[in-house]
Amino acid sequence: MDGEAARTGSRKAYVDAEGGRWCEVHLDTYRLPSGAEVELHRVRVGGGRTGVVVLARRGEDVLMVRQWRPAVGRWAWELPRGFGEADPAADALRELAEETGLVGSAATVVAVLDVDSGLLESQVAVVEVAVAGDAVAGPGAAGDGEVAEARWWGPDDIAGAVRSGELRDGFTLAALGAWSAVRR
Repeated sequence: MDGEAARTGSRKAYVDAEGGRWCEVHLDTYRLPSGAEVELHRVRVGGGRTGVVVLARRGEDVLMVRQWRPAVGRWAWELPRGFGEADPAADALRELAEETGLVGSAATVVAVLDVDSGLLESQVAVVEVAVAGDAVAGPGAAGDGEVAEARWWGPDDIAGAVRSGELRDGFTLAALGAWSAVRR
């Protein structure tokens, strides 16, 4: 089946109270190259701006934060992340400070991901940020209680947490995989 699907219709099924600043759900109709018509949902978060996943490094250690995630009904260890504005490197430094109180340097975009190309329209930039060797992470400057705990994890900690199922956040696993691939 060569060729592209053509969007033949679209309607907004949901828009948040802030006019789509945080979330919109669209129901799109497509004509596939085979001639079949299908309806598919498309979700836009953060106003369609590129989000950021912060891969904060202190030597070989990577910073993980623990947050309550209502969508899955549990606490999750994950890399800090958030909605972006205009510059992913600057956004990553801001998110790191907001969520952990840490000041990073040398922010570099290592990859841009489509984290769920079947549903999410928005992309996420994986940004590596260097953090001083003596830096201690804690609840962030925002003081909103979003982050319950922050901890430095070494490669063995990460591998063990993936094997045990403790580390299962898709954004985090995709970011770690992309980072691992580009640093070889």
